Amino acid sequence: MRQGLSARLLTTFSLLLAGVSSLVFLATGLLIHHTTTQALEQELARHLEAVAELAAARQLIGTYTAAALQGSPQARAFLDDEAQAVKRAAKVSEVTVFVLDEEGEMTILAATRADRAGRDRLLGRLLADAVAIEAARRERRAASSSLYRDPLAAGEDGERQVLSKAAYAAVVDAEGRPLAVVGVELPADFKAAREAVFKRISFLGALALVAVLTTAVFIVRQRVHVPLYRLVRAMQGDDEDGAPRKAKVRHPDEIGVLTEHYNRMVDRLAEKDEKLRELYARARETADYLQGYSNHLVAGVPSGVVAVDTKGAVTVWNRSACLILRKEGRVGAPARGQLGPAHPLLRALEAALAGSVTDQALIVLDDPGSGEGREDDDPTRMVELTCAPFHGAKGELLGAVALVTDRTELERFRRAASRNERLAAIGTLGAGLAHEIKNPLGAISGFAELIERKEGADAARLAGRLRGEVEDLNRFLGEFLAFARDDTIRREPHDLGELVRRGVTTGLQGAGLDAEATQRALEGEPVARPEGSLRVELALQELPRMAVDGPLLRAAFANITRNAVQAMGARGGELVVRLSRLDDVVFLRFRDQGPGIPLELRERVFDPLFTTRAEGTGLGLAITHKTVTAHGGKISVRDAPGGGAELVLRLPFVGAALAAPPVGEPAQVGG
Repeated sequence: MRQGLSARLLTTFSLLLAGVSSLVFLATGLLIHHTTTQALEQELARHLEAVAELAAARQLIGTYTAAALQGSPQARAFLDDEAQAVKRAAKVSEVTVFVLDEEGEMTILAATRADRAGRDRLLGRLLADAVAIEAARRERRAASSSLYRDPLAAGEDGERQVLSKAAYAAVVDAEGRPLAVVGVELPADFKAAREAVFKRISFLGALALVAVLTTAVFIVRQRVHVPLYRLVRAMQGDDEDGAPRKAKVRHPDEIGVLTEHYNRMVDRLAEKDEKLRELYARARETADYLQGYSNHLVAGVPSGVVAVDTKGAVTVWNRSACLILRKEGRVGAPARGQLGPAHPLLRALEAALAGSVTDQALIVLDDPGSGEGREDDDPTRMVELTCAPFHGAKGELLGAVALVTDRTELERFRRAASRNERLAAIGTLGAGLAHEIKNPLGAISGFAELIERKEGADAARLAGRLRGEVEDLNRFLGEFLAFARDDTIRREPHDLGELVRRGVTTGLQGAGLDAEATQRALEGEPVARPEGSLRVELALQELPRMAVDGPLLRAAFANITRNAVQAMGARGGELVVRLSRLDDVVFLRFRDQGPGIPLELRERVFDPLFTTRAEGTGLGLAITHKTVTAHGGKISVRDAPGGGAELVLRLPFVGAALAAPPVGEPAQVGG
């Protein structure tokens, strides 16, 4: 982190300082270059003016000039020689002696340039310097011209034109009158001098730039970077808790003042952090108390509590809900995935989220096929459901909560009490009804025999039908009497497996199978019937002999078998009968492949005179229920795996030692 901060800070500062320094040194170099050029030009002007004054003051030039003005050719020749002498002595590039008449016309008396073309160009330049020449004549002092580009002067390379400068001085007679003007010229080639100055300035500038950068970087590092780095490290705090800590003030500068303000801020933050920790600890204790109180309160409720949020995720699912719904609810998971899309509780929760309220609705829950591994459990349960939405302090919807209460036993007790009341009334009525009907039936049967003895096919046919109706009525009365009698049972030692086999045999024959077909079915062979193929599987565990009422149980098993075969009807199928024991409870299962029994009819099938078949009496399962209950057992209905219905009988195991006592002693009564 420090290297990154150093690289960014120093790089930015160095680039900025280097740019500004480069601009400053560049401007300084240009200024020095211009100043040097001006100084050299002024020095050259003074030199040329001095040379011009010395040349004009030479006596020979003055003498020859006067003679030349008189028209002496020899004087002009002497002036040319004198000009050459001055050129050599003063080391200038050109010396010229010329005059101006009153009309301003210029005449060259002598010049170091001998060719005509050179003198013509020289004359043009002299005309261009008329201002300086006039100043020299009028003021009697040397005057210099400005820099000009002389095509006749060559630089060191011999090719390019260079700048030149000229100076003029007046030649006067003995009385001080100007006779002529002497002009001297010298190339103003400052290249070498300027290059030398530029190199020195560049070298000094580079040294100054390096020195400035080094000094600035050192100062920035010691006075800016290091204090800022330490301040940043203090802001980051310790590695353990990340809390900011104080930074040491190194220098009383701006960063030092910033560090002092930061330290005061750290002190204030520490005080507030301590207060926040205290408030958090108190809030945590309160939240833990409320959470524990809520959890214990919900967990201690005997009814199941299930709550979801607005998205349908489970927020509460107590232990009672697990026992009643027989599902392990996972908090945070969607309720739809845990209950299933068709579950009544899910529909009630979704309706509550939409604003609807479910108040004490009685629903039936069932776990298809759950009896395979839980033989002591009845999957069909009646549950009371109350569900409503709940809102926050501002009225916003927070979710929905459902209260489920297992009313299975209560409903069964209520229905059993109602059934017993009906049974008592039917029993009282049935005893007298059966007595009043049975005697006339005997007389009717006797008259039917007399009709059969008479001749004629019609008499025999009518008599047969009369006998059949009487037999059906007699069988109904027999079942009715069996149902209407009291719950007294006579326990005798019996092999329960053999009772089951005999009851299944009687039931198959009652369903229309003859003796041969019944035997094949009991041996596991498929039996062809007009309604469909029938197969019977007996899985009977060998059990010790039990003290039971054999005839009653055999009749109950026959009723269940006959109903199962009739339920499979035209489709046919398989009837599976399983006998097993778990601890002190004996389980007997009759599983068919018929259409099954709807949930809403599973409790009513054991009511007397209730039947879904037109030819049924509605007493078979009622008698079976009464027989099982008299033995202290229970009978229930559930969906069979793969389709169909399964009747489960639970009988307490009663050993043979509790069989019926000898004659004269009271019989054992179950119920």
